[in-house]
Order: sequence, then C-alpha cells, then structure tokens
Amino acid sequence: MKKEVIILSLITLFFIFGCAPTEDAADSQQNLPSNSKTEPEAVSETSPDSIPDINNMPAESVAGTLSFSWEKDGGSRVTDGSVPFVHSLHDGRVRLYYCNSEGVSSAISKDGLTFTKEQGVRISHGTGFETQVCDPTIINLLDGKMRMYYKGASSLNPGPGQSIHKIFSAISSDGLTFQKEGLRIDSETNGDNGWASVPDAIMLPDGRVRIYYVTAANGEHGIGSAISSDGLNFVKESGLRVPNLVDPALVKFGERYVLFAASIDERFAALPKGIYYLESSDGLEFGKATAVFQENNVYDPSVLKIDEKTVRVFYGKVMPPQLPAVESHTGRIIG
Repeated sequence: MKKEVIILSLITLFFIFGCAPTEDAADSQQNLPSNSKTEPEAVSETSPDSIPDINNMPAESVAGTLSFSWEKDGGSRVTDGSVPFVHSLHDGRVRLYYCNSEGVSSAISKDGLTFTKEQGVRISHGTGFETQVCDPTIINLLDGKMRMYYKGASSLNPGPGQSIHKIFSAISSDGLTFQKEGLRIDSETNGDNGWASVPDAIMLPDGRVRIYYVTAANGEHGIGSAISSDGLNFVKESGLRVPNLVDPALVKFGERYVLFAASIDERFAALPKGIYYLESSDGLEFGKATAVFQENNVYDPSVLKIDEKTVRVFYGKVMPPQLPAVESHTGRIIG
C-alpha cells in the first residue's frame, strides 16, 4: 500500500505540474533527449513558415456572453485516479475515461454522477515516448468507431526539458478495447519545443478534426491547436488559442464555442488558480476568461453537455495526503 501511495503521489505531481511548461522551456530545448531509441509512426507535418498567421485574421465577436449558475456536485465521481474525459454513449450512458497508475482506465454511469469502474485498462503505459500515457480525448467516427487521442510522455518528470510530451491515437469499435495507431503530433518537429500535451479533440462541421492542446511553442505557456482533414495527419495552427491557461476542454452551444481550461500556475496568469471558460465564434479567437470556480489543486477539466442549457464540468482534484480523484460542478445557463 505504501508503494502504491508513493507511485500515485508521483503521478499526481505529473498531472498537476506536467501540463504547465516551465519558464526555461526555450533554453532547455537544446538539451532534450533524442528519439533515437524510439521510432514512432511517421507524421505528415507542414513547416510553420507555410501556415497562415491565424491571429491576424479577422474574427466575428461572440454575440453576448453566456452566464452560468454553478453548483458543486456532492462527493467524487471516481477516487482511484484523475485527469478525466467524459464521453456520451448512444444509449444515454456516460463513460468517464481517466488516468491512474495503470494507464487510462474507465468507469460507466447512467446518470453522469455515480460511476462504476470497468474492468481492464483502455490504454497501457508503454516505452519510449509512451512510457507514461494519460489525458485521453475521443471523437466519434462516421463508421461507428471511436478514435482516442492521448498524451504520451517520455517520463514522469514535469516540464519541458525534463520530459517530452507528444500526442498519439488509438482506434476502437466499442470504447473499451483500443488498438494503438501511432504518433499524431510530434512536438519535437512542429515547433512545440518538445511539449504537446493534454489534447482535446473536436470534429468540425466540415469533417475536419481540430485538437486543442498545451504547447510550449516559442517558450510560451498556453493552449495551441492543430488541424487535420483525416484525423491522422495534423498541421499546427499558428499562434495561441488561449495564453496562460492550460488543459482545454471544448463544447459547442449552437455556433458558439465554449472552451474550459485551468489556471494552475499563477506565474503565468493574472488569474487565481481554478477552472475557467472562454467563448469564441470561430474556435480560434477566444474572449475573456470567466471563472467556474477558483480553488487550488484542481486541473484538467472535461465537459459533458447535458442539454442546451446545462453542462457538467468534471475535473481532477488532489488534496494531499488524499489521493487524486475526479469531482464535478454542474452549470445552468441563466438569462
């Protein structure tokens, strides 16, 4: 039991601090280990010089802003891990994917509040740049299958220069048994300075896939994005979608994109630690951050859209000496 607590404590530090680039990100990049021992699947990348500067493109402002009334849900959703991703099933049930010492696990629920752990491991830790796997996100494919994107890391050490984070994918027909497909975003070759982490994927109306993720590009700290026409080969989109905040989770209300994110390091944000949301009309340019709640030791939000007026935000939480768990808030649009 003591050994398990030590391991989970290390993983907790990895969850909280592993998603935030350190101040020395740019300087330490030259000392990053090479990938000579691991040869992941080749990825088609486009030179950053050939990608248009999205930040210079005009974007329509969001008409008005959403206001929510938030209520903390009692208890915990799961208590043997954290870093949640919630996925709605066609039969009305909700599956919660989350990370623990085994890798990516899952639990199932009929009401989105009481979850029962499912047997087995969805994605196991591996070797090389998948020595540690975590941060799952899923899209539904037109053929009925599901594709999971997840973070693979070279070690538990937090921060660029101490570990390399890349984004991988796996395919499944039932959401339980996944076959790994290989590397999707190579942070060492696309300008992310060895740090592409905590992905959240969405299917756009035109069938393309956009992944929002934590980046250390240009030594910055925030949320970037990459786009793909086939869900496999991604091109990094220039600029930051959201500076300073991390751990993106996106939901749409009509034509409005609402991105939830975490403030976990006050060195980088003029915002107290906690969970926030921002709005956009195009999914690229986001407005001012509004707090869901402000609290220490919370991270990695994931959002379940219950209906057009209600969302439930799941998030990881750790209060030492307690082990990491998943808790939630439910929000209802007002006005």
